[in-house]
Amino acid sequence: MRFFGNILSWAFAVVVAYVFASIFSTQMVLARLSGMGAEVTMAMRWETTVGDLVGLWQYALAIAVAFAIGFFVASLVKALLPMLAKIAYPTAGATSIAVALGIMFVIYGIVPIGGGQTTPGFILQMLAGAIGGVVFELSRPKLKAERR
Repeated sequence: MRFFGNILSWAFAVVVAYVFASIFSTQMVLARLSGMGAEVTMAMRWETTVGDLVGLWQYALAIAVAFAIGFFVASLVKALLPMLAKIAYPTAGATSIAVALGIMFVIYGIVPIGGGQTTPGFILQMLAGAIGGVVFELSRPKLKAERR
């Protein structure tokens, strides 16, 4: 039962991180366009945001794989270094996104997530990963020793 609970928590964390990452990316791209003089209306922001939430599904898959690896590593870190337990999953979430974007850069020669191509955008992508890590930590089933 605990395994199934962890899978549900992981899936929930992926969805939440993806939604934040997609929204952050869309708004960063639109801000750059606006900064270059393009008119960006509120209607355009909504339409583009919804379109990206649907259209960036491959990024959700990348986040899912990255979180599976990152959260597993975090569980090992928590076991070896219990003093890091409270920050293990948020740190793993942020790091997972950074590594995934780094791997994409190595493969494609560019970060294919437009909103992650600048330093502020990259940091926002990592923030989305950290939020996903917090969601995982708060929603996962806990052992009795962890509940204290």
